[in-house]
This record gives sequence, structure tokens and C-alpha cells, in this order.
Amino acid sequence: MLVSKWFTLRAFFLRLRLVVFITLFMAVIIEPTYAGFAISGCLGTQAKPQFKDFGFGYNVTVYGKFDDQTLFGVQSGQGIVGDSKAIPILGVGYLRLPIGRVVMPVLTGGAGYAISDSLSGFIWRAGGLFDIRNGRYSSLLLGADYEGRRGHGGMVARAGLLLEF
Repeated sequence: MLVSKWFTLRAFFLRLRLVVFITLFMAVIIEPTYAGFAISGCLGTQAKPQFKDFGFGYNVTVYGKFDDQTLFGVQSGQGIVGDSKAIPILGVGYLRLPIGRVVMPVLTGGAGYAISDSLSGFIWRAGGLFDIRNGRYSSLLLGADYEGRRGHGGMVARAGLLLEF
């Protein structure tokens, strides 16, 4: 039992190092044209297909800004599809599409690792949302993602707030 936990813990830290390396690579190697950062917090729900295994979750994301349209960062919180107590840690991207001024469509995506008693492993998310500008430095977020892991997946719907600095 102790040996299997060691290998699971070792695999987790190897994957965590990969996520941290990718995030640092994006933040340090690629020179940003606009310095700054942003923080978002979202509440949402997640469910397997046909709305089975429904649960609530939240996440907090810290982004490095490359310009006003492109952000890359790290996301964590609580809740994944199938386990509302899991803790995901993801490297994420946020790309505003150049359509609209107040309501802008956004492409989102991320990959990382979920820590859980029963469903630990690699996860990924891809989706979109609407960025509703409140002013120059804040936005309301409304959107949905598809989340996948180990051949299973489901939908995540969320709403939140983005603050830019």
C-alpha cells in the first residue's frame, strides 16, 4: 500500500512540475507586449452527460497578461466532473476574440492534474465564455467548458469576475 501511494505521489509531482514549467515558460521566455496580470474567480456546476453526477465547484485563476486579448496562467479550486471534492491544478489560456466592445467572446482551455481520493489524474478543459466588460479593468464572465479525463468527461458551466491589473 505504501509503495503504490509513493508512485502515485511521485507521478503527481512529476505532472505538477510539467504544469509549472509550461506556465513559467509562457511567462518568462515569451516576451509580453503589455505587462500586467489578472485574477478571476468563478462559481459553477459540472455534470456528466445527461446531467448525471451533478455537482458544484469554484476556481481561482491568476493570469499573466501578454496583451489585452491574451492571458496565460494557473488555475485551482474545488470540483471536477464526477467529483465535487477534487482539487484541480491547471495551466490555462484565455484568448479574447476581436469581436465586440462590451460583450466579447473568449476561447478558454487548460490542462493539468486533479487531486482526489477516487478520480486523481490528468484532466483537460476546452470551451468558451462571454467577457462582459464592466469598465477598463473588470469583466463579468459567463461560459461553459468541456472537461475530459481518462476517457470520461462532461460539461462545466460557470459565472465569475475577472479583475485586471
